[in-house]
Formats: sequence, C-alpha cells, structure tokens
Amino acid sequence: MSDWRSHPLCGPRETLPARFWGPESFNPEAWLDLAPLFSLEAELAAILDALGDSTDVVDVGGGTGLITQAVARRMPVLVIEPSAAQRDHLPPGITAREGRIEALPLEDRSHDAALATWVLQYTDDPQRAVRELARVARRRVVIVQGAPSNELIDIYNIEARVVGASLGHHGLLVSGAAEILEQAGFSIVLTHVPIPCTPRDARSLAEIFARMHWWQDPKLAEIIAATTPVIATLLAARGMVTDDAVVISATR
Repeated sequence: MSDWRSHPLCGPRETLPARFWGPESFNPEAWLDLAPLFSLEAELAAILDALGDSTDVVDVGGGTGLITQAVARRMPVLVIEPSAAQRDHLPPGITAREGRIEALPLEDRSHDAALATWVLQYTDDPQRAVRELARVARRRVVIVQGAPSNELIDIYNIEARVVGASLGHHGLLVSGAAEILEQAGFSIVLTHVPIPCTPRDARSLAEIFARMHWWQDPKLAEIIAATTPVIATLLAARGMVTDDAVVISATR
C-alpha cells in the first residue's frame, strides 16, 4: 500500500495534523456570493476526465449546481444534499434527495460513479464519508479537495487563528481518502488543478470568506481586518487568489 502522506499533493507533511480539525461551519448564503468568483473551467475538465466513461453518478453535495449541470450533460446525476436551502438553489432539472455523505441513502454499488467536490471538510467523519462513496460506487470515485498551493486555505487558517480554532490541512483529507479508496480496491491518481479566484477587491473577498465559516462569531470584524491586507497583497501581485484543487481519481 502507498504512503499517501508522502505524496507532494498531500503536503506539507511537516504540518500534517494528527486528527481532523473540523467539521468546518458552512454558510450557504455566503457560498452563493463566493462561488461566482471562481473560474471553474480547469476543475470541470479534470472532473469530467476523472469520471471517464461512467454511465451515471451520485453527486454528494451539489453546491451551486454548476459542476452538477456540466456532469449532467454527459450522464444522469443524482444529488444527495443535507441542506434544504442548498437543494432549493440547485438548477431546475437536477434530481436531489436529502441525505448525508456519512450515511448515503443508497444501496451498495448502486451508481457507476460517486462524486464529492469540496465536501470532506464539512463532514463529521471524513473517513466514514469516503467509505460511503466507495460503498455506493461500482467503478469510479472522484473527490476534490484543496492543494498545498491553495491560498484560500491559508486565509482560512488566518481566520482560525483569530478565533482560536484548529488549523485546516487538506493534505490530511486527501491522503486519508486515497488510503481508504486503495484499501477498497481502487487505483488512485492525484491531479493538481489550478483554480483562480478573482474578487472585486480585497475587502469584499475578506468579508465573503469570513461569512462562509464564522458568520456568527463575535470576532467577525477582527477576522476581516486580519485577512484583508493579506488578500490585497496577493491581488496586487497576480490579480487573483488561488483556490487550487487536488482531484482524486479512483477506479476499479
């Protein structure tokens, strides 16, 4: 078996936490403000390539539905989403059912492929979640999480320091998922995907991103003040902030 913790896309290994830091809180309204700031072309292409010749897919956590719609143009899609607000925001024509990734309301190997994009950090138990994806998928599992070059995760960790929360490290999620899927009989490929985030200005992104996770925290204004200059420096250098991804492509 591979030691996925040593893979460059699971790094940096020296800061890999001993345990999961979450679940992170999630504000659907802030997500709807944040999602249009991303350029998704590379991510969509990588996901479709990973799904390959799949005949149907269960998409766990459909987000805004943009990725789901792209996949649905290739194959039938069922969305499993616990939030009624999120299900209401899905585009017309997308079939959705209530359910959580840790206990999918589906039979074993009921779908050719299972897809989870940017979901594991919001789960109660990421390992159980990945086992559920492996259970319901006949041939393919595709998972998207953050790459070591992801600057939005760095900004999240600045926010976490302000409120005294544990720091996030998506390498723990990626390496753990790869290990579980390999044990379930899948062959694994990890791919780095660049995803630019281009906000109107530093302050607006700081506000939106702070509301994503800490909208009820009394230190919200302090969080925004801490991250605004960091975002401003990144925008001044390149005109964007990276939300780079790792796409886990698992086949059997």
